[in-house]
Amino acid sequence: MVSSDISGSIILLVVLLILSIYFSATETSITAAGKGKLLALSDEYPHRRKGFLWLVDNTAKAINVTLIGNNLVNIAASAVATTLALKLFGALGPALAVATMTVLIVVFCEILPKNFAIAKKEGVLLFSLPFLKFFSTIMTPVTWSLRAVLKLFGKIAGMDLVSYSSLISRQEIDHIVSESSAAGALEEDERKMIHGVIAFEETRVSEVMEPRTDVYAIEQDGTAEEAVKIYLESGHSRIPVYREDLDQVIGILYAKDLLGPLARSEKNISILKLMRKPLFVPETMKTDEALDTMKKSRTHIAIVIDEYGGMAGLITLEDLIEEIVGDIQDEYDTEIPEIQVEDENTYLVQGQVNLEELSDALAYPFDTAFEDVDTLAGMVLELSGDFPMQGQLVTYGSWDIHVLQVQNHRILQVRMKYIKERTEGSLSD
Repeated sequence: MVSSDISGSIILLVVLLILSIYFSATETSITAAGKGKLLALSDEYPHRRKGFLWLVDNTAKAINVTLIGNNLVNIAASAVATTLALKLFGALGPALAVATMTVLIVVFCEILPKNFAIAKKEGVLLFSLPFLKFFSTIMTPVTWSLRAVLKLFGKIAGMDLVSYSSLISRQEIDHIVSESSAAGALEEDERKMIHGVIAFEETRVSEVMEPRTDVYAIEQDGTAEEAVKIYLESGHSRIPVYREDLDQVIGILYAKDLLGPLARSEKNISILKLMRKPLFVPETMKTDEALDTMKKSRTHIAIVIDEYGGMAGLITLEDLIEEIVGDIQDEYDTEIPEIQVEDENTYLVQGQVNLEELSDALAYPFDTAFEDVDTLAGMVLELSGDFPMQGQLVTYGSWDIHVLQVQNHRILQVRMKYIKERTEGSLSD
């Protein structure tokens, strides 16, 4: 009789430990997978679609069920082990049971299954889902009571303790992409593209537009021949039409709209008859909103307006797409690279380069130090306190910045040299 009791206790203990392994692995596989992975698995395994969709809708409940189940079987296993140890070892039984169960539960029922579930979450989910749904149904009264308690404490604490979301944030995606790139799982171009997608919603039109000073445009009284010269000089196929000055843009002239009249030798045709209605967007608009607006308007170019109603610049679909895929070079592009490496510590940099891009390229926090400045030219202006002359030197931190080209008070190009010996963070000119 005693022997059969001991055998039964051993069998029960083994079953409880197996259930502990199951609940630990299942809980970890759910949290490791996240809702995005669960939705992907529902498409990949149609015969389990209902189960995965149930898990997506009841993630918090499923995790609570696994936690409750895990604690129940661990407590039960400890009780059975203690009883069994008392029968076998007498007074030494409880101490031996505590030591043995600590090793079994911590190592074999927690650490090992959780690590296995992280590595093989897909297989664990496929195996565990049927029983999890069944056990969840049985535990409905318990989980309902637990939900009520969580809601009560949530109201007291002023937070939501019931809802659960394992979808990762933009910041987390950003870090994952950076780590994947560093580990070699992603190419540099892929990393930049994903970063571009993530940052796209937070970027403003003013950060990517072509500034007013670089805009090619034609006055309303201009001729078709003048327009052709502008097309050839700029390489653009669309140019703004203005009245008196660029603050009064009245239309957009498309090169293709001139082809017909020019083919018919109508060189004196008024461009007012050919221009199209312009699209205006504020410089504070986010780039994703601008892209949506341009798509709905079926236009490839928009005039950017500043807070005073004047023209700040213009933006094209190409400018917006380049924020994601990088620079797009065509047969008319003769752009000089924004950042050119001269040697290990020296760089030729164009004045219009964005400070965030400069910070990434040179691994130096220019963008955080100059929050109200978007470009390198703006940073140099702030450092010098005035319009710098060609050849002038300004310094910031460990960098010597020589102004190489200035045109109409615009800083076109500088040479930046990193001085290793200089104390970081110094600021002078």
